[in-house]
Parts: sequence; structure tokens; C-alpha cells
Amino acid sequence: MAETIFSIKPLAVAFAGGVLPALVWLWFWLRQDHEKPEPKGLIALSFAAGMAVVFFVALAQKFIVAIMPALMQGIDLLAAQFTLAAPSFETVQAILWSFIEEFGVFATVFLVAYQSKHFDEPLDAILYLITAALGFAAMENTLYILKDIMNGGGMTIFFDSNLRFVGATTLHIVSAAILGIAFAFAFYARFWIQFIAGVVGILLATLLHAYFNLSIMNTYGTLNTITVFAPFWGAIIGIIILIQVVKHIKNPNEKTIL
Repeated sequence: MAETIFSIKPLAVAFAGGVLPALVWLWFWLRQDHEKPEPKGLIALSFAAGMAVVFFVALAQKFIVAIMPALMQGIDLLAAQFTLAAPSFETVQAILWSFIEEFGVFATVFLVAYQSKHFDEPLDAILYLITAALGFAAMENTLYILKDIMNGGGMTIFFDSNLRFVGATTLHIVSAAILGIAFAFAFYARFWIQFIAGVVGILLATLLHAYFNLSIMNTYGTLNTITVFAPFWGAIIGIIILIQVVKHIKNPNEKTIL
């Protein structure tokens, strides 16, 4: 019995540290749609699906690690063929890993919410993508905190959980919002325009995500870390402003009653 309690406690602490901050963020973003709130069940399902997709993403990222040597050989040969400078191993891996994460979040929303009758206005694209991204961040943060607990340090856990709250979680929000905003502006357009908007959104989110990861890899010290985080916090303000713009997008096919 004591062993069971001992094993459950770290999981509970890690889960609380990973999920509760994400739920605070989720509450904040859902407040942006307080006039026409989304169904709690569909929001919960999107959040849970975002958590679950972490494990599929991890498998895909392990596959990328396995094929990276062969992939880099091909990239080096191609770069030499066109007399171009080949990107570094770290850059290629960061871009591919970031793409997998962003596509995983997008696929989650596409499968869970996109076909729903409640997915009926441009703002929904932003809110459901942010919801799934927060679920992803919650599980990712839980796993990081659990690893810190197993490796042993109280202050390390406190520092890492706060760092991920202000850094990595913010990154997931901003990346998902970029994709959501791109889709929101094409919400009432034809499917092929929505498809192009989705591709552009995923590419932009991927590049932003990769930039963040590469910047953090080469950053040392609290001040430098805050410098990396600062633009993403600034982006949150821009997203809030753009959400107000998205709220005023009208359906061009909707007849106005005079």
C-alpha cells in the first residue's frame, strides 16, 4: 500500500503542475468568446485529445531521430548540387519536430471539432486550436515535471514548471493561434482557399516553433531566456487584438434582414 501511494504521489504532483496552469490559460482564452461559449464537452474532448496526441507525436519524433543521418546525407548532397550552404543537423531536426507537433495539434482539431455543428464561426478555429495546443502543453509539461521529480529536485521542479508556464506553453498558444487566425480569415471561403490558409498557417507556426527551440538551445542565463520569451508574450497581445477583428468577420452568404 505504501509503495502504491509513493508511486501515485509523483504522478499526481506532475499532473497538477502540468495541467492546472494550462487550465488557467484555457479559462482566459475561452473568455474571449463569452457571448457565444462553446460546448464544455467538446472543449474538454479537444483538450483531452491534445494531451493524447503527445504520445503519437513522440513516436513520430523518434522516427525522425532514427532517419536523421540518412536525411542529412541527402540534404548535404542536394545542397552541394546547387552550391548552397546546407542547414545544420539541429536546424533540420528542430523544423521537422516542430512540424510534427503543429500538425498533430491541427489534426486533433480537424478530427475532433471541425466536423461538429458547433464549429460554426471563424473564432472557433482559433479557440479549438488553442484548446488542443493547451492540452498538448499540459501533457508535455506533466512529463517534464515527472522526469524532474524522478531525477530529484524541489527547486528544479519549481523553476522548470514556471519556466514552461511562461515559455513553452506560451509558444504552443502563439503557434496554434497563428494557424487558427489564418484559418479564421478563410473560414467562409472555398475549401481550396481554406486548405492553402491551413498550409500557410502550419508552415508559419512550424518556423516560429523551430526558431523558439533553436533559440532556447543556445541560450544561457535567466536574462537571456526572458529575452527569448519576450516576443512571444508580445504576440499574445497581438493575438487578443486579432481575435477582436475575427469576431467581426461576417458570412458573405448570409442574407441581411432589413
